[in-house]
Amino acid sequence: MRNKKGYTGVELVIVIAVFTVGYFLVANTLSYNFDVDYEEDLYNLKIASIEEQAAIYAEGHTDMFAESNDVYMTVEELAMNNAIISTSEGVVADPRASENTLNDLRVKITNEDEKITAEVLV
Repeated sequence: MRNKKGYTGVELVIVIAVFTVGYFLVANTLSYNFDVDYEEDLYNLKIASIEEQAAIYAEGHTDMFAESNDVYMTVEELAMNNAIISTSEGVVADPRASENTLNDLRVKITNEDEKITAEVLV
């Protein structure tokens, strides 16, 4: 009579197969719970960047507030003045859909008590 210690190869293969199938089922189920919309996040970052760059542009061009404390510009105007990053044609791409642009968005730049802020009007 042999003293049997350990598992046979077939038993090990069966256990590994069961764990593998279980792992893939759990990983597939959990992956849907962590679905992230990167395009929307990129869009929000792009809008925040446009606001920040418009405020910086206005700080260097305070003469634009001669008539009013509020100035409205389009993204295209800011791009043409090299205030924001754009293509050589002045196109600011929408990260949510590459065929769309953000050029028509208006930016409200406010100078209130020497504090300049910018807000993209969506």
